[in-house]
Amino acid sequence: MGHWITRRRYELAPAGGTTALTVLGLAQDGIGPALAYGTLAAGSGAAAILGLKHKSPAVTHVGAAGFLALADITTAVAAGMSWPTITAWALSTGAAYGVYGPWLATQRNARMKLHVDTVKAKGAVPSAIGLEAADPGLTGASPEETALRRGFHALTGHVPLAVQAFHRGPDGSWSCLLKTPPGRNIAPAALVKRASQLQANMGVPGRLTLAEGPDANDLIVKVAMSDALAETLEVTDTGVTTCREPVLLGRDEDGQGFELRLLYRHTLVAGASDWGKSGIVNLILKRLNRCDDVDLYGIDMKPGAPELGPWAGRMKALARNAEQARGLLEWIRGECDRRGAILAELSRKAMAEGRGPVRKWVPGEHGNAIFVVTDELAELVRQDKELAELYESLLAIARFLAIQFVSATQQPSRKVFGGSTDARGNYANRISTRAGEAGHAPFIFGSGCQSKGWRPEALDLPGKFLAQTPEHDTPRVYRAEYVSDTDIAAEVGFYYSDVRDTEPQPVLTDEPWVEAFAPLRFPDGSQVGKDQWPDLYRAFAGMGGGATKKELAQACQVSRDTAMRAIEEWTRHGVQQRRDGRALRYYLPEEAR
Repeated sequence: MGHWITRRRYELAPAGGTTALTVLGLAQDGIGPALAYGTLAAGSGAAAILGLKHKSPAVTHVGAAGFLALADITTAVAAGMSWPTITAWALSTGAAYGVYGPWLATQRNARMKLHVDTVKAKGAVPSAIGLEAADPGLTGASPEETALRRGFHALTGHVPLAVQAFHRGPDGSWSCLLKTPPGRNIAPAALVKRASQLQANMGVPGRLTLAEGPDANDLIVKVAMSDALAETLEVTDTGVTTCREPVLLGRDEDGQGFELRLLYRHTLVAGASDWGKSGIVNLILKRLNRCDDVDLYGIDMKPGAPELGPWAGRMKALARNAEQARGLLEWIRGECDRRGAILAELSRKAMAEGRGPVRKWVPGEHGNAIFVVTDELAELVRQDKELAELYESLLAIARFLAIQFVSATQQPSRKVFGGSTDARGNYANRISTRAGEAGHAPFIFGSGCQSKGWRPEALDLPGKFLAQTPEHDTPRVYRAEYVSDTDIAAEVGFYYSDVRDTEPQPVLTDEPWVEAFAPLRFPDGSQVGKDQWPDLYRAFAGMGGGATKKELAQACQVSRDTAMRAIEEWTRHGVQQRRDGRALRYYLPEEAR
């Protein structure tokens, strides 16, 4: 009997409760207690009726339960041990089972279903062993946690130490903190790169992302049911005016900014057409355009230079065909020699003074940095295969001289570099928008990258990208800020604004440059700076007889106020003037023409 009662303890709960109330009633005797319990029973019944009337399930259920219990004990107090008492006990017990029975059956069915599902997934287990005993550590407090524990075990062969801080969002997204056991191959940093495998093992909907937590063995698990990067990101003005600082390209799904360091690093931007590759290049150009210590050069071999052509007014030179590209790259090679000689001389002087050698060209201290932006690198090589060797040579030697290449291409395979070489290793920054095929990923991120989560073919919106840099070696989806054609026009127009350099860069040498790329100089020999309207000065120098302020404003389509301020600046550097009727005509001395 004791064994039977212990096995049926949940089923006997209602009978035990009503029996206890009946026994308490039998222990009492008298008209007074019977009236008191009867009054309470009537009150509970009235509450149940009011609950029905006002459609309040809670009040109805509590009132009905109180009425049955109090009616049972009232009958026992008033009638003692008799048939009415036994009848009241039977009625109250039956009513209790009418409510308790269906609830108990539902709970047991749910528990049995979970047990059966687990047995189906893992194979038969001994019937005498409970679920948690058969699968220790693989059962969670929710279906999502159970799936996470099982997926983690299938991936690593280990059981999580704990799953904490489980949070569910309104759209069904959820996150938690998983404590990993000790081990090199199951450390959070290693698991982050295997997120796609873990999600496949879990078999849950949504998109899984992993990140390292605050402690050494903490793994942050997030499953998103909606795309936080679905909206286009408007371009922002970061206020950065030096290439010594990283540039902001976009944000991740948590709203954290992605900053890319460009100085002393070459940058490869890859991806299929119409998925935002050119947009990222334009964003980089916009950031560099605001830097006071940068000179921009470009190579765009497409007919009409459609991608980089709009930036031509902001570049020192834009090569539009193979001949111009060769001239530019050869000039860059000569500039490497020039800068190398300057650093060698600076090192000699520094060593003589007891200081260390000068190993890098520092923008703002030695002169401007140079960025060469190439659109569709493969087209450059197709039109002149010999340029591949020169291009690779510059990638190898130019970085420490603050000469960086930003190269855009659809597929950075060996053919892009002439077929016999592979210069991808010279790109410390590698960015990819959506790739046309799954097999293109190794061309960008290296062999074996897909097993580590680098899958650019899975990107689903223009502007989304993956980035592999010294600071970002974990696959994570970002979305770049969108630079529209209007933004480009406004940025090129910024060139004519009133923004002035706060720290004009010194010229360290007067050695001549290649004539095609020679910097503008005033009659007094000083170089025309960014804050001295160089485009206007170039146009002014081409006016053989000089120009008045009105003529310069009309010729360059700028305001007369801008022309006046530009000329006032130029006159301080050797531009001369003479009376021409009622106006003043400004001109260059004969020896400066």
